[in-house]
Amino acid sequence: MQIGTNYFNEYFDYRYGLDHAGSLGASTVIFRQEMTANQVLGGGIACIVLAAIMGLMLISMLGPTILLLGLIGIAVAYFYSAKPFKLASRGLGDIMVYIAMGLLMTWGAYFVQIPHWSWKAVAASVPIGLLIMAMMNMNNVRDYQDDKAVNKKTLPVRFGLKFGQRYHACLLMGSYLTLTLLVLFGLLPWYCLIAWITFPLAFVNVRSVLGATDRMTFIIGMKRTSMLQLQFGLVLTLGLLVATVVSRVL
Repeated sequence: MQIGTNYFNEYFDYRYGLDHAGSLGASTVIFRQEMTANQVLGGGIACIVLAAIMGLMLISMLGPTILLLGLIGIAVAYFYSAKPFKLASRGLGDIMVYIAMGLLMTWGAYFVQIPHWSWKAVAASVPIGLLIMAMMNMNNVRDYQDDKAVNKKTLPVRFGLKFGQRYHACLLMGSYLTLTLLVLFGLLPWYCLIAWITFPLAFVNVRSVLGATDRMTFIIGMKRTSMLQLQFGLVLTLGLLVATVVSRVL
């Protein structure tokens, strides 16, 4: 599904004139003539079809909830870039990424293993979702000049580059704040606080991005955010595993 989303994004940004040969946020395979536009579109459709076929097995075992999750995922994958919604071009890309890659992926992964509603699974998706939003925002901050030139209304284009930098800081700090609050309210086990071990990387990231004035620093910030997301997610998962083992042993 995610690969299909990338294909669609590549195709529709090309079709609507939002990308060019020098765009940092695009793979530019169409401009380099490595693939035709129709091949890119076909690749996206093929990925969605394959995801749907694999999803049928889960639907047969787990029922219509998986069907609903799949339909939402397909809709976000396509309309993220495509008309009539063009969600990414209307400043809605961040929240769509949070829903699809934060909430749906986290809760969906839980549901296919334990098929019932869990507020704890929803809670676990919140700090992860904020970090994914931070990744998307850094992508938009990096592409600020390019997006502004083609009137792609990402949040940094709508509210300014400084807003994007401060928004990035809020998202990163918010992931640790929400994690702590979720633990205090009993929605996540105390062992999850081990994710705070990644905070120094977040602090360096925030300080660098807030003081940045050039694109290269934003590119570095995006790489650091990606690494932070990976490390935070792994350590948070470790905390959940430890809590599960301890609860069963004791």
